Amino acid sequence: MLRSNLATRPFYNERLVSLVIALVAVATVGLTIFNASRLAVLLRDRSGVQAHIRADHDEAARIASHAAALRKGIDRSTLARLTASAHEANDLIEQRTFSWSTLFARLEKTLPLDVRLVAVSPEVGQNVLRVSMSVAARELDDVATFIDNLTETGAFYDVQPTEQRLEDDNTYTALVVASYLPGRTDPAAPPAAPAAPARGTTNAAPAAPAARPARDIPNTGGRK
Repeated sequence: MLRSNLATRPFYNERLVSLVIALVAVATVGLTIFNASRLAVLLRDRSGVQAHIRADHDEAARIASHAAALRKGIDRSTLARLTASAHEANDLIEQRTFSWSTLFARLEKTLPLDVRLVAVSPEVGQNVLRVSMSVAARELDDVATFIDNLTETGAFYDVQPTEQRLEDDNTYTALVVASYLPGRTDPAAPPAAPAAPARGTTNAAPAAPAARPARDIPNTGGRK
Protein backbone atom coordinates (compact mmCIF):
# COMPACT_ATOMS: atom_id res chain seq x y z
CA MET A 1 0.00 0.00 0.00
CA LEU A 2 1.28 3.53 -0.96
CA ARG A 3 1.23 6.04 1.86
CA SER A 4 2.01 9.78 1.59
CA ASN A 5 1.87 12.70 4.00
CA LEU A 6 -0.20 15.53 2.47
CA ALA A 7 0.87 17.95 5.23
CA THR A 8 4.29 18.22 3.74
CA ARG A 9 2.85 19.84 0.60
CA PRO A 10 0.53 22.68 1.91
CA PHE A 11 -1.84 24.39 -0.51
CA TYR A 12 -1.50 28.18 -1.05
CA ASN A 13 -4.05 30.48 -2.88
CA GLU A 14 -1.52 32.92 -4.33
CA ARG A 15 -4.08 34.87 -6.34
CA LEU A 16 -6.19 35.77 -3.25
CA VAL A 17 -3.14 36.91 -1.33
CA SER A 18 -1.96 39.05 -4.22
CA LEU A 19 -5.41 40.61 -4.55
CA VAL A 20 -5.54 41.51 -0.86
CA ILE A 21 -2.05 43.01 -0.99
CA ALA A 22 -2.99 45.03 -4.08
CA LEU A 23 -6.17 46.38 -2.39
CA VAL A 24 -4.21 47.39 0.70
CA ALA A 25 -1.63 49.12 -1.45
CA VAL A 26 -4.29 51.00 -3.42
CA ALA A 27 -6.02 52.10 -0.19
CA THR A 28 -2.72 53.26 1.25
CA VAL A 29 -1.90 55.25 -1.85
CA GLY A 30 -5.42 56.78 -1.86
CA LEU A 31 -5.20 57.81 1.78
CA THR A 32 -1.75 59.25 1.21
CA ILE A 33 -2.98 61.32 -1.74
CA PHE A 34 -6.04 62.51 0.26
CA ASN A 35 -3.92 63.49 3.26
CA ALA A 36 -1.45 65.29 1.03
CA SER A 37 -4.22 67.28 -0.66
CA ARG A 38 -5.79 68.21 2.68
CA LEU A 39 -2.40 69.24 4.02
CA ALA A 40 -1.86 71.46 0.99
CA VAL A 41 -5.28 73.07 1.47
CA LEU A 42 -4.65 73.67 5.15
CA LEU A 43 -1.23 75.15 4.47
CA ARG A 44 -2.76 77.48 1.88
CA ASP A 45 -5.52 78.56 4.28
CA ARG A 46 -2.95 79.11 7.01
CA SER A 47 -0.93 81.32 4.73
CA GLY A 48 -4.04 83.39 3.92
CA VAL A 49 -4.94 83.78 7.61
CA GLN A 50 -1.40 84.84 8.46
CA ALA A 51 -1.53 87.40 5.66
CA HIS A 52 -4.80 88.84 7.06
CA ILE A 53 -3.30 88.95 10.55
CA ARG A 54 -0.26 90.84 9.30
CA ALA A 55 -2.51 93.25 7.38
CA ASP A 56 -4.65 93.85 10.51
CA HIS A 57 -1.54 94.49 12.64
CA ASP A 58 -0.23 96.93 10.06
CA GLU A 59 -3.60 98.76 9.94
CA ALA A 60 -3.78 98.93 13.74
CA ALA A 61 -0.26 100.35 13.90
CA ARG A 62 -1.14 102.93 11.24
CA ILE A 63 -4.30 104.01 13.10
CA ALA A 64 -2.43 104.25 16.40
CA SER A 65 0.25 106.39 14.77
CA HIS A 66 -2.37 108.64 13.18
CA ALA A 67 -4.21 109.01 16.52
CA ALA A 68 -0.97 109.90 18.28
CA ALA A 69 -0.26 112.55 15.65
CA LEU A 70 -3.77 113.98 16.07
CA ARG A 71 -3.41 114.11 19.86
CA LYS A 72 -0.14 116.00 19.51
CA GLY A 73 -1.74 118.51 17.15
CA ILE A 74 -4.82 119.24 19.31
CA ASP A 75 -4.94 122.58 21.08
CA ARG A 76 -5.92 121.76 24.67
CA SER A 77 -7.49 125.16 25.32
CA THR A 78 -9.57 124.94 22.14
CA LEU A 79 -10.67 121.42 23.05
CA ALA A 80 -11.72 122.59 26.53
CA ARG A 81 -13.75 125.44 25.03
CA LEU A 82 -15.41 123.07 22.56
CA THR A 83 -16.25 120.63 25.36
CA ALA A 84 -17.78 123.40 27.48
CA SER A 85 -19.77 124.66 24.47
CA ALA A 86 -21.05 121.14 23.78
CA HIS A 87 -22.20 120.74 27.39
CA GLU A 88 -23.91 124.12 27.28
CA ALA A 89 -25.64 123.24 24.01
CA ASN A 90 -26.86 119.93 25.48
CA ASP A 91 -28.20 121.74 28.54
CA LEU A 92 -30.04 124.26 26.38
CA ILE A 93 -31.53 121.50 24.24
CA GLU A 94 -32.79 119.70 27.34
CA GLN A 95 -34.26 122.93 28.69
CA ARG A 96 -35.96 123.77 25.40
CA THR A 97 -37.64 120.36 25.27
CA PHE A 98 -39.38 120.63 28.63
CA SER A 99 -42.98 119.47 28.94
CA TRP A 100 -45.62 122.21 28.84
CA SER A 101 -48.18 119.84 30.35
CA THR A 102 -45.89 119.16 33.34
CA LEU A 103 -45.28 122.89 33.85
CA PHE A 104 -48.99 123.75 33.81
CA ALA A 105 -49.79 120.81 36.09
CA ARG A 106 -47.30 122.13 38.65
CA LEU A 107 -48.64 125.66 38.37
CA GLU A 108 -52.20 124.39 38.81
CA LYS A 109 -51.19 122.61 42.03
CA THR A 110 -49.46 125.69 43.44
CA LEU A 111 -52.07 128.35 42.56
CA PRO A 112 -54.14 129.49 45.56
CA LEU A 113 -57.87 129.77 45.15
CA ASP A 114 -57.81 133.56 44.80
CA VAL A 115 -54.94 133.69 42.28
CA ARG A 116 -55.49 133.42 38.54
CA LEU A 117 -52.74 132.72 36.01
CA VAL A 118 -52.89 135.21 33.16
CA ALA A 119 -49.79 134.44 31.06
CA VAL A 120 -46.69 132.23 31.09
CA SER A 121 -43.50 132.95 29.16
CA PRO A 122 -40.34 130.74 29.35
CA GLU A 123 -36.95 132.20 28.44
CA VAL A 124 -33.63 130.38 28.08
CA GLY A 125 -30.65 132.19 29.57
CA GLN A 126 -27.10 131.16 30.47
CA ASN A 127 -27.75 127.50 31.30
CA VAL A 128 -30.92 128.62 33.11
CA LEU A 129 -34.56 128.33 32.13
CA ARG A 130 -36.49 131.32 33.48
CA VAL A 131 -40.29 131.31 33.57
CA SER A 132 -42.22 134.58 33.79
CA MET A 133 -45.76 134.23 35.15
CA SER A 134 -48.32 137.00 35.13
CA VAL A 135 -50.97 136.47 37.81
CA ALA A 136 -54.02 138.28 39.12
CA ALA A 137 -54.96 138.09 42.81
CA ARG A 138 -57.33 139.62 45.32
CA GLU A 139 -54.60 140.35 47.86
CA LEU A 140 -50.83 140.57 47.84
CA ASP A 141 -50.77 137.84 50.49
CA ASP A 142 -52.22 135.46 47.88
CA VAL A 143 -49.28 136.25 45.60
CA ALA A 144 -46.90 135.54 48.50
CA THR A 145 -48.62 132.19 49.08
CA PHE A 146 -48.21 131.35 45.40
CA ILE A 147 -44.49 132.14 45.60
CA ASP A 148 -44.11 129.93 48.69
CA ASN A 149 -45.90 127.06 46.96
CA LEU A 150 -43.63 127.34 43.93
CA THR A 151 -40.52 127.19 46.09
CA GLU A 152 -41.78 124.16 48.03
CA THR A 153 -42.12 122.08 44.84
CA GLY A 154 -38.33 121.96 44.40
CA ALA A 155 -38.73 122.55 40.66
CA PHE A 156 -38.64 126.35 41.02
CA TYR A 157 -35.96 128.46 42.68
CA ASP A 158 -35.01 132.14 42.82
CA VAL A 159 -38.72 132.95 42.75
CA GLN A 160 -39.16 136.72 42.82
CA PRO A 161 -42.05 139.13 42.13
CA THR A 162 -40.60 141.71 39.76
CA GLU A 163 -43.60 144.06 39.61
CA GLN A 164 -47.13 144.47 40.89
CA ARG A 165 -49.90 147.01 40.59
CA LEU A 166 -53.40 147.64 41.85
CA GLU A 167 -56.09 147.60 39.16
CA ASP A 168 -59.28 149.65 39.03
CA ASP A 169 -61.34 146.70 40.28
CA ASN A 170 -59.24 146.55 43.49
CA THR A 171 -57.39 143.40 42.37
CA TYR A 172 -53.65 143.07 42.05
CA THR A 173 -51.66 141.94 39.03
CA ALA A 174 -48.10 140.74 39.58
CA LEU A 175 -45.29 139.40 37.46
CA VAL A 176 -43.49 136.49 39.13
CA VAL A 177 -40.20 135.26 37.65
CA ALA A 178 -38.59 131.96 38.66
CA SER A 179 -35.84 129.61 37.52
CA TYR A 180 -37.30 126.26 36.49
CA LEU A 181 -35.82 122.75 36.57
CA PRO A 182 -37.93 120.63 34.18
CA GLY A 183 -36.50 117.29 35.34
CA ARG A 184 -36.93 117.90 39.09
CA THR A 185 -39.58 115.76 40.76
CA ASP A 186 -41.96 117.50 43.14
CA PRO A 187 -41.16 116.36 46.70
CA ALA A 188 -44.76 116.81 47.81
CA ALA A 189 -47.96 118.30 46.52
CA PRO A 190 -49.25 121.49 48.17
CA PRO A 191 -51.81 120.86 50.93
CA ALA A 192 -55.37 120.65 49.69
CA ALA A 193 -57.90 123.27 50.69
CA PRO A 194 -60.25 122.18 53.53
CA ALA A 195 -63.60 120.84 52.39
CA ALA A 196 -66.65 123.07 52.83
CA PRO A 197 -69.04 121.97 55.63
CA ALA A 198 -72.14 120.14 54.51
CA ARG A 199 -75.48 121.92 54.44
CA GLY A 200 -77.60 121.67 57.55
CA THR A 201 -74.65 121.34 59.88
CA THR A 202 -73.67 123.88 62.46
CA ASN A 203 -70.82 126.05 61.25
CA ALA A 204 -68.01 126.20 63.76
CA ALA A 205 -66.22 129.43 64.33
CA PRO A 206 -63.37 129.78 61.81
CA ALA A 207 -59.92 129.29 63.21
CA ALA A 208 -57.63 132.26 63.32
CA PRO A 209 -55.25 132.29 60.33
CA ALA A 210 -51.65 131.43 61.05
CA ALA A 211 -49.29 134.32 61.07
CA ARG A 212 -47.41 134.64 57.78
CA PRO A 213 -43.96 136.21 57.70
CA ALA A 214 -43.92 139.55 55.98
CA ARG A 215 -42.78 139.49 52.36
CA ASP A 216 -41.62 142.60 50.59
CA ILE A 217 -43.19 142.87 47.15
CA PRO A 218 -42.09 145.87 45.09
CA ASN A 219 -44.82 148.32 44.26
CA THR A 220 -44.07 149.55 40.74
CA GLY A 221 -47.27 151.36 39.97
CA GLY A 222 -50.93 151.90 40.81
CA ARG A 223 -52.23 152.56 44.28
CA LYS A 224 -52.09 150.38 47.38
